[in-house]
Amino acid sequence: MKRKSTSDLPTPKVRKQAPVDDHKVKFSSTEKSAKTASPASTERKSILKKPLRSESSTASKDSKPKLTMSASALLKANTKAASKTQLLPQKGRPQPVPIAATRGDVTGGMGRKRRARREDKEEVNSGDDSDSDNDGEDEKDSGDDAEESDEDDFEGMPATVKKTSKKHTEENMAEAMSKILGSSLRKADASTPILARSRGAERKIEEEKMEAKARKAISNEKKRLANRDRVKPDYTGMEYEKKLRKVATRGVVQLFNAIKVQQKATDDLTEKVRPITTNSKDKVANLTKASFLDLLKSGTKVGAVTPTAEAEECLKNIAKYNQYTNAFVDLTQPDHIRSQAAEATRRWESEAAKSAVDGAVMGYKMNFCTSDLRTTCSSAMLENFKAPYTATAIELLEKAGVIMGGKINMDEFGMGSHNVHSHAGPARNPFRIIGRSPDEAKELEARSAGGSSGGSAAAVASNMCFAALGSDTGGSVRLPASYCGVVGFKPSYGRISRWGLVAYASSLDTVGTLTKTVDDAQTIYDIMAKEDPKDSTCLTERQRKAIADTINPIDLTKFSDQEVKTKPLLGVRVGIPQEFNVAELAPATKDLWRRGIQALKVAGAVVIPVSLPNTKLAVGAYFTLATAEASSNLQRYDGIRYGHQSDKNDEKDALYTHTRMEGFGKEVKRRILLGTYVLTSGSFDNFFLRAQKIRQMVRNDFDRVFSRRNAITGSCGNLVEDFENDNSAATRVHALLTPVAVSTAPKLKDVIGDQIDPVDAFLDDIFTIPASLAGIPSMSVPFGTCTKDGFPMGLQVISQYGDEEMVFKVARVIEEKGKGMCSEKQGEQ
Repeated sequence: MKRKSTSDLPTPKVRKQAPVDDHKVKFSSTEKSAKTASPASTERKSILKKPLRSESSTASKDSKPKLTMSASALLKANTKAASKTQLLPQKGRPQPVPIAATRGDVTGGMGRKRRARREDKEEVNSGDDSDSDNDGEDEKDSGDDAEESDEDDFEGMPATVKKTSKKHTEENMAEAMSKILGSSLRKADASTPILARSRGAERKIEEEKMEAKARKAISNEKKRLANRDRVKPDYTGMEYEKKLRKVATRGVVQLFNAIKVQQKATDDLTEKVRPITTNSKDKVANLTKASFLDLLKSGTKVGAVTPTAEAEECLKNIAKYNQYTNAFVDLTQPDHIRSQAAEATRRWESEAAKSAVDGAVMGYKMNFCTSDLRTTCSSAMLENFKAPYTATAIELLEKAGVIMGGKINMDEFGMGSHNVHSHAGPARNPFRIIGRSPDEAKELEARSAGGSSGGSAAAVASNMCFAALGSDTGGSVRLPASYCGVVGFKPSYGRISRWGLVAYASSLDTVGTLTKTVDDAQTIYDIMAKEDPKDSTCLTERQRKAIADTINPIDLTKFSDQEVKTKPLLGVRVGIPQEFNVAELAPATKDLWRRGIQALKVAGAVVIPVSLPNTKLAVGAYFTLATAEASSNLQRYDGIRYGHQSDKNDEKDALYTHTRMEGFGKEVKRRILLGTYVLTSGSFDNFFLRAQKIRQMVRNDFDRVFSRRNAITGSCGNLVEDFENDNSAATRVHALLTPVAVSTAPKLKDVIGDQIDPVDAFLDDIFTIPASLAGIPSMSVPFGTCTKDGFPMGLQVISQYGDEEMVFKVARVIEEKGKGMCSEKQGEQ
């Protein structure tokens, strides 16, 4: 069969290839090869170049002859085509180097005459093959066979063509390149031209990218127009932000002016303090009662004080004061308490006591699970719930010989600051009823015991138990302790297991203690601070060891022995946060704070003013996070698996709704609604995520002022490795001293029901919330009373994460100096 005419196809102009400097290849001129080339070679060149320019030129042809040409001519003609067809240039990617440029040994090493003779010889051989391959009926089949063989050739081809020997350098390489490139072109010839097809695909990809960019731009413009006229919500996520700003910005300088004046006075403040004046009917609670361990050590020798005697005293006070305080809700059987106390007494007499608190009677807040008594959380939702297990903290205390006196009143699910949101009724402050009869106590105006662990503080203050467990989420242990005149301790988050503690806000809840002395608090803390594999948030032994390694003792070698004995805080630096001196701080509270600062100076401490700028935002962030977590944690109370179930159970959805409406109190519903709103898709970024950022900022503020780095986060204001060389390291502190509350305990009638604005109730926690957000240890220590109303006030000691020992050390000085102290300022507000 004759070849199809190619006279209508233009002959391409072959230009001389420029040399490549990197490979030092010199390409020979193509003029001679063009003159000596056969018509078949010219035809291949024209067909080769035509499809690379236009897709329509090949689409109009019904069939295409299979063409062959010499390797050198093919390489030269295909130089541009190969670089275009193998990899199209894309944005951000380097362009591929042409094959002819990387394999210059194939053509550049031969002379012109020798190369021309070889090309003529190859064209003659290829002409016979092309004639036999271009029969009309066999053309398709032969093309398919060629495709299959070509695929095998591509699979076996190495990534780079290597020189073997002088014999094979030119002939074999030329044949190999001719075979591979020829098959590649035949494959491209059998379908849409490669370049046109690749350009079309690339154009389609670019169009898709442009469409995506356009859609994104339109979406962003719509959002911008929608938000243009809308007022963005405040990043604290609370409607009372204006009040918080007002609280935080006024009266910052007054405290430090007072400190500057007091620096001249170096005499012991205890010599200038007026004693508390009380009559026989106006007795106050015993704030200086010795610890249980000291009582037992002294009492067992003479037989006066024993666990049995202490248990009897607790039972007597429960019968006398519980009706007024409403502290204990469920009580352990008195006979069971007496029998356990008798066993503890025998152990003490035989010097086989289990621990320092063996035989002590303790009360547990109603949100700690116990298998013996109900766990109601002071809510109608769990009115008759009895847990099938006991909390880890209580199990550790029972192993140490502690006797459970009963379960204690609290705010419902821990949500409240005055213990008035309780299904069992409010708890009352017992501070002024000690020594009075029940009738006389009823005539007194009731005061708040604080919340949410108000019942625990009231039970300890009225000597109904040796100590009590509470839970501290945002100040629920420290605020009641300040109101009732006892010691309230919140350790670092994760120090004590939360397993068995009903969750309010899981990232903030901490097991705390309420005791009469700092020593008692440390004794109970040491018993409970253990690793618990059942609680994933509890610190492991490895983490506890890492924390201990970061806490180095203070160097006292530069002080004399006499100074060390008389001044227990030598070498300790205590910071005074200026942001805590708010305008709402009562004059009496501010006066006691100033005198507490002087007491630390007398004890040898160095007092340094510090700044915690982001703590003024802590209240808004706290109530955003706490309510969001509460709305999630309280979803489990549906009335089906356990707890209260409504009688209106005609429909599934109605059962769930009626059960929660009847089971939860007003304050719990308010916080669930707020938390649910915070977690909605439209508010999550504006409120919850921003509150999390503020929480981290508050934590960074504390890390920046403390001298010891945070062992968990590794943060200490600056980079850890630069801390030792930091010039400001000498100005960092070991502890902070702040107030606990703005004033003494408010009157119960002012905070119960709808008498108090919820915003004002939130502001009672402004001094305790920052430490809760940061997860660091803090303690409320009684430090005198207010002259006007005679109720106690406390000071708060805060330290770095994991440094509970420093809290105990500073708190002991405050406790000792505060005995019998009374403020010189009049007025509660």
